[in-house]
Amino acid sequence: MFCAGTELMWKKIKAGWRAYKERRRISEEIGQKTFLKLSGELLELADTASKLWPQEPRFQARITRLKDEMRQLETLAAKPEFKRLSQKKRLELRQSLIYSKQQLLETMRSAPSPTTILQ
Repeated sequence: MFCAGTELMWKKIKAGWRAYKERRRISEEIGQKTFLKLSGELLELADTASKLWPQEPRFQARITRLKDEMRQLETLAAKPEFKRLSQKKRLELRQSLIYSKQQLLETMRSAPSPTTILQ
């Protein structure tokens, strides 16, 4: 049977391990690779979305602006200085990218069908 001191030691080890795993998870979520991947996904979606309403100048302007911002983000994320951004800023940026992706997907879902004939 364990004594009280050993039990406390194991609890501390488990808590430390959980904290370590959480730090690693967050580190991966806000790492350079994640931002490069998200910006690449948004660029692909923007390319696809731009084909949905080619005759809508306001929509095309928004898509062009989004593409420019994603290219800038890719450039920034590829630089070592990106790691100097605070964890809070990178988490906020990640959330913003995820939100933008969801909004773009929702916009694409609401696009009218190019034909009235069911395939």
